[in-house]
Amino acid sequence: MSEQFVLPRRRRRLRPYLDLTAMIDTVFNLLIFFAVASTLVGKPNAGMNLRLPKAETAQQVQSRVVLALQPGQPIRLNGSPVALDRIGESLNKLTGADLDSQIVVMADELVPYRDLIGALDQVRLASYHRIALAASPKHAATRSSPGRTSLPPPRPH
Repeated sequence: MSEQFVLPRRRRRLRPYLDLTAMIDTVFNLLIFFAVASTLVGKPNAGMNLRLPKAETAQQVQSRVVLALQPGQPIRLNGSPVALDRIGESLNKLTGADLDSQIVVMADELVPYRDLIGALDQVRLASYHRIALAASPKHAATRSSPGRTSLPPPRPH
């Protein structure tokens, strides 16, 4: 009898394999879901969309009185429509005739210049001297939709 030397058979090694296709699909679906959901969150129903001009020196202002101008829309004082010639009277009612109240004028960048000047003139004729023009900070333009701001809901006085 001849004895043959038989080498043991090498087992074929299985390499671990992880299929990432399902996980990538899930991540993309979640990304789309959160992108769509984030556009719906945080927008007040009572606000108006304004495209404010941008300024390097824009600051947050704690305001109680907001005068908003939009092209083709009535002028709004704290969310309520007001006629141009009634701005002074409405300001006196809203502030209790406190001429030191700060008036923030939010004018869309598409509002004609004459309309903005007319509204500012009415505020000054009513003897209010603390007037601020609202603007979007330039650095915030990359975070959200460019220059879009919502008017805060009116505060009761």
